[in-house]
Amino acid sequence: MKKNLTAFVLTFVLVSFCAKDVSSQNDCCGVGSLFSYLVRSGISGGYGIQQFDAEGLNNYISVYNQKRVSTLTKKMDDFGLATGFRVGANLFQVQYDDILFGLKLSYQWMKQENEATATISGATAKREYELKINTLGVGTSFSYILSKHFDIKIIDLLLTWTSAKFINRFSEPGKPTTEETLESPESSIGVIGGTGIVFYPLPPYVSIELNIGYSMFSVDEMQFSDGTSLQVNEDTPEIMTNFISAGGFFAFAQLNLAVPL
Repeated sequence: MKKNLTAFVLTFVLVSFCAKDVSSQNDCCGVGSLFSYLVRSGISGGYGIQQFDAEGLNNYISVYNQKRVSTLTKKMDDFGLATGFRVGANLFQVQYDDILFGLKLSYQWMKQENEATATISGATAKREYELKINTLGVGTSFSYILSKHFDIKIIDLLLTWTSAKFINRFSEPGKPTTEETLESPESSIGVIGGTGIVFYPLPPYVSIELNIGYSMFSVDEMQFSDGTSLQVNEDTPEIMTNFISAGGFFAFAQLNLAVPL
C-alpha cells in the first residue's frame, strides 16, 4: 500500500505542475513552477454519520434473538448507522481560474453500539455489541470558487482502505464481565465520492465544510484472537463472508485550517 500511495503522490505532483501552459513556463516541474501553483495546504477535523449494510452481522443477530425469545427483555437491534470522527490533510491545492484542484488524505473512525438484556434467575444480564469501522482514504478534490467566502465542492474522490473491529461483552450481576474481540484479517479497498459546500468566515485560513456522499466498502470476514473466523450463526460451522456487505450514504461537518503558500 505504501508503494502505491507514493507512486500516486509523485504522479499527481508531476501532472499538476506540468499540465498548465507548458510553453509559457520555462522551468516547468522546477522550483519556480512549484511555488507559483501551490495555493494552500492544511488540516481538518469533523464529525458525521455513515450508513452501511451489515447483512451478515444482522442475520447473526436475528438468529441470536430468535434463540432467546423467551428470556430477552430487550432484543438486540440491527446495525447500519455509525457515528464518529474524521481528520484529514489537504496536502496542497492548485488554483486554476475559479477551480481548486487538490490532493488530500483522510482517516475516519466510526462506531455503533447495541445491547440486549435478559432475565436470568431473577437478575438482569446484558450483552453489548460494539462495532468500530476505520477508514483511510487518499484522493483528489475539485471545488468551484463562488466568492471570497464560499466554495462549492464539485467532488471529493478517494480510494479507501477499511477495517473493522467487533467487541462482544456480557455482564451479569455478581459475576465479572466477559469480553471477546474480533477483527477483520485485512483491509478492504473501496471508494468514496462526495460533494458539499465550504464557507470561509476567515478566508482563506479558516473554513467550515458540510459534505455528503456515498462510501463503497465491505468487510467480508471477522476473526477471533485465536485466528478462527466468525460463523454465519450459532447453529452452523459455515464461515460468515458478508459481515458488512455494503457501504452507504454519509454526511460530515468539519472545520478546516489552511496555510497559504
